[in-house]
This record gives sequence, structure tokens and C-alpha cells, in this order.
Amino acid sequence: MSTPFNPTLVVTRKCNADLSSSDWLLVSCVGDDDIEVAGTTSTATGDLCIGALTNDVADGSSTEVYVPVQMGGMIKVLVGTGGITAGDLAMADDDGTAIDVATGKYAFGIALETHAAGDVGAFLFAPSYYEEG
Repeated sequence: MSTPFNPTLVVTRKCNADLSSSDWLLVSCVGDDDIEVAGTTSTATGDLCIGALTNDVADGSSTEVYVPVQMGGMIKVLVGTGGITAGDLAMADDDGTAIDVATGKYAFGIALETHAAGDVGAFLFAPSYYEEG
């Protein structure tokens, strides 16, 4: 990642499942203070995300454990299938990675760099609903 990382807001949220190997994945709210990887269980691909996990999730190996979530400013997210181009709106895929937004889905932010699948990229966290036309 070529852009220096300086998020404006990182908070802790409670795990709803084992998140210990979910570094840099997008997450959604699924209950009172609970989170899960976006698009996996209770949420669908392109649903609204609250942010992304950091790389400090080793303690998130069980439920009821609090892990750090990037929720504002510039966030780092694992890029999914197809990669991403700087300036594109991005949404959560079904595995919590960032992909190009599709019509009728929620974008979580804007790619600040071009990245291939598997890279960790920088995004401006700016949730919005995308409708083409």
C-alpha cells in the first residue's frame, strides 16, 4: 500500500463469530453491539457496512470478544475478485472483501488506489447507496 494509513476513527465492536483470521475484511452490524464479516451470514453481498477490521483481530477467536473496527476516514480493506481501480465506488462481496459496486447496492467507500485481488487497499470510508442512471 503506497498511501500512508491514518484512520480518523477506530472503535471496538463485539464478535458474533470467530474473526481471528479476518484481517482487513468489511463488517456489518448484526445485533446489539455485535458484528460479523459483511455478506456472510445475516447480511447479503452489497449490504450496508459499518467499517473494516484492522490487522489486530487475533483475540477475536470467540464470540463476546471486542475487536478494533475502522469506521471513518481512510480505511484499509482486502481487495476481492476483479481488483479495484482508483476512484471507483466499492462494496462488500460475500466474503467481506472490497469489489466494484453494483446497481442497487450499498457502497462503503471510494478506492484511493488501484489494486489487484488479494491486495490490501486504501479506501475513503463514505457509505452511500448506488443507483445507476
